[in-house]
Amino acid sequence: MALSVLKREYDHHTEQIHKVGGPSVRDIMLGLNDGLVASFAVTSGVAGAFTAPTVVVMAGLAEMLGGAVSMGLAAFASARAQYEFYQSEVQRERDEIERWPEREREEIRGIYRAKGFGGRLLDDIVMHITGERERWANVMMREELGFGADIAEPPLRSGLTVGLSYLLGAAIPVLPYVFVRPPIGIAISAGATICALFTVGAAKTLITARSWWRSGLESIAIGIAAGAVTYGAGTLFSRR
Repeated sequence: MALSVLKREYDHHTEQIHKVGGPSVRDIMLGLNDGLVASFAVTSGVAGAFTAPTVVVMAGLAEMLGGAVSMGLAAFASARAQYEFYQSEVQRERDEIERWPEREREEIRGIYRAKGFGGRLLDDIVMHITGERERWANVMMREELGFGADIAEPPLRSGLTVGLSYLLGAAIPVLPYVFVRPPIGIAISAGATICALFTVGAAKTLITARSWWRSGLESIAIGIAAGAVTYGAGTLFSRR
């Protein structure tokens, strides 16, 4: 009975409470935020130097595509390295379970004894975990080595999520220049970017549990700083 209660509590916490903080949400936030800041910085700098909207749009499009491909490939390579390392460690744990089952069983017992379990309940937990080899290896990965399930996410999905999110975020500062010439386009682009940055910053609290308004304001501050520096540089360049 106690074991079934423990299992229900475990499932509730891992599947319901932490579900919103999965790797896909992290990748989306990363792509959107980087796309917004980088694109706003580039378009602000070019708009400060040139008044032709086509120049700004072309620079923005180049940054959008180049940044999306670069960020997507970088995320793919990073996730693949993590995934391959995770798989190698899983295989190592499986081999150790096959070769030294009693030693590995005692490690499980020690882990859960340290968590405060004892007596018959501890015996039931150990029996349940070690009764299935795949479950046994996964528990060892999590409890002994500290690996979370998110490290086993498919690398291709991570790369596509980051790349597409970057493309979406980068499009926001560029779109106003399609319809409005600088300097009005700069004001509209800045307003749209600031709103988007605040939204993305506030949404980050889904996985960070920080104050939503503080996170939003920090994202705005980063975007404004990047845009101000590049706009100032572009303005100085146009006067030469």
